[in-house]
Amino acid sequence: MPATINFWFEFGSPYSMVSALRLLRALTGQPNPNSEQLQTLSSCQLPNMDGVRIVYRPVFLGAVFKAAGQQMLPNVQVPAKAKYLFHDVQRSLNLLGCPGFPSARPPSWPPNTALAGRMAWMLSQGPAYVCALDQDTVDSSRPEDDERPVKVLAEFVWRVFESEFIAREDIGDSKVLCRLWDVYVAKPEMGNFAIPSGKRAIELANTDAVKSGFRSCTQAAIDCKLFGVPSFTTNDSDMYWGNDHLGEAVAHHRVRHLINQPHGYCTGSSNKANI
Repeated sequence: MPATINFWFEFGSPYSMVSALRLLRALTGQPNPNSEQLQTLSSCQLPNMDGVRIVYRPVFLGAVFKAAGQQMLPNVQVPAKAKYLFHDVQRSLNLLGCPGFPSARPPSWPPNTALAGRMAWMLSQGPAYVCALDQDTVDSSRPEDDERPVKVLAEFVWRVFESEFIAREDIGDSKVLCRLWDVYVAKPEMGNFAIPSGKRAIELANTDAVKSGFRSCTQAAIDCKLFGVPSFTTNDSDMYWGNDHLGEAVAHHRVRHLINQPHGYCTGSSNKANI
């Protein structure tokens, strides 16, 4: 059985964007530019995915902040910290060969991420779920083990981030998300599944079933005691916070015997991470 790592993210989170790019490259076998040099940098190196299954968990971060007793947008309450955030993420993405990230907070940031989050959650449930939802049939299956849907999801998630922060598009605009879905999701690589068009995906993402699922995923993050993203939770209820801990999270199952802690960080929570 592969070790499961839950990747909790939000489309308004710049650091989640860096993790999304690193995971996409690791899942699809795309090397980093200057890979030998970058393998020494915890914020840029590609994780070793052998024996690991990544599960994408989009959340609504405002609810997570509220449950954790934090102010909204804690990283921008201090101007110097906000300035550093964009400087730091721009630096990491430049090292990863991805120029164009803004050097300062855009006036429109953060955008409305609810629709994008619901579309990502819907896709994370697997193509069988999306098709069943499209056909208005009951589907009780879980996400497939087939690597193709995970890679398609990873690509879609990255492209939403890219559209938001590099192309400077409004990801709250259904037309933008419709185009991204049509280009990166509704394609033959999804096998025998007739994935609906972007226009139909927007309609499905606005159904009560998907809204409820997205809320449940956000509640699962709260139940796991998350307070920010990106975060990564493990099979044994441990948690790693921040893009720079992605490599450690993926390696957790290989080094757990060296960690002298009887319980994981999330132990004692209801830990509904598999919703």
